Amino acid sequence: MKTSAKILRLTTLLLFANLLSNGNARSLPLIQKQAQTIKPASPPSGFKHQYAMVNGVKIHYVTGGKGVPLLLIHGFGQNWFMWNRLLPELSKHFTIVAPDLRGLGESGKPTGGYDKKTMAKDLHELMKKLGYKQINLAGHDIGLMVAYAYAAQFPDEVKKLALMDALLPGVEPVWSEVRAHAWWFGFFGMPNSGEIVAGKAGLFLTSFWPVVGYVKNAFTETERNEFIRAYSVPGATTGSFHWFAAFDQDAKDNQEFMKKKLPMPLLAMGSDHGGAFLAEHCRLVATNVKEVIIKGAGHWIVQEQTEQVKKGLSDFFLSK
Repeated sequence: MKTSAKILRLTTLLLFANLLSNGNARSLPLIQKQAQTIKPASPPSGFKHQYAMVNGVKIHYVTGGKGVPLLLIHGFGQNWFMWNRLLPELSKHFTIVAPDLRGLGESGKPTGGYDKKTMAKDLHELMKKLGYKQINLAGHDIGLMVAYAYAAQFPDEVKKLALMDALLPGVEPVWSEVRAHAWWFGFFGMPNSGEIVAGKAGLFLTSFWPVVGYVKNAFTETERNEFIRAYSVPGATTGSFHWFAAFDQDAKDNQEFMKKKLPMPLLAMGSDHGGAFLAEHCRLVATNVKEVIIKGAGHWIVQEQTEQVKKGLSDFFLSK
């Protein structure tokens, strides 16, 4: 590692350590000590919480609706509840499965298996266990990376794929450019970062969300509380930070995956204040790419511009 990169990571670590050490000065809607006494957020009517042991790990998921299965994969800073606003409409047409990734919330938090190839296998085993052979698939942020790894490993089982506002490790030139500027990639991937943040997930997340957002206060109080609760579960900060620590392995895996481009229709949904590059990025790994840019949004597109995202996903997955 170059000296400048080491200095940047060390400086970032010190800044966050100082921020978190002064956490008592902040008033938060949900505090860490309450995490184990507050129940997970309830899904909309017609949905239910479920659990399954797959690929050696417990996976929590929410499911409901009718029709062709649609697997929705969340990203960092959120959990399954990031999709909650979309579930009533999407469930009219699809059987929805919205899991918590390994390492977070009510899902298991093993010591390893956080490369996206393995995390995709978790969800593939889940869909097999539920009896689904052909699915539609969407992923945001880290979920985008898992969704790509799923489609790359099991292309004949994915009808359509939507990748939402992030990028793929190892796919150049965008990967190196973004990684050089996204200082949080370095901090999250450091060995002890999860332990540093543990116990102060609320302070951490409320400080981080605006860094990559555009619309102020895009989350409802219920959404903020649920996301904070999920990351306040013991082991969740460490587990979710492992997603970033695995990026080097993900890059190696993706460089192998991209030797064979994805055949299914792919929706690249970026934002005008975030991943506007996403369609061109996706064309390096897929043959049939459609682009939608969410206007007036940063990274948290589902919450920042819900109706645009709902329309973009519905139009794509319902089109013949």
